[in-house]
Amino acid sequence: MVSFARNEMVSSSQFVRGFATFLQRMSKSNDEKVVVLKNNQMQAVMIPIDEYERLKALDDMSERKEIYETVQARKNTPAKDYVSYEDALKQAGL
Repeated sequence: MVSFARNEMVSSSQFVRGFATFLQRMSKSNDEKVVVLKNNQMQAVMIPIDEYERLKALDDMSERKEIYETVQARKNTPAKDYVSYEDALKQAGL
């Protein structure tokens, strides 16, 4: 679990009242983040757009790597283990 500093956590009502301030904080620093709490439970995290884009690129790269590894593993599947499209649909109950 990710940990947050006390000054990074705000209630949802504080967040609504100070939205412009929080937005300004995001534009000034890539390290800045704000955790929004509702009923003392973490509900959302606001991060700068540059950080979001970096995280999204990492996620996309990870997904492409996983697909590549799956394709490579399937190249080694013997023909006798192939499942026809029709059989796959039946197994899935479709």
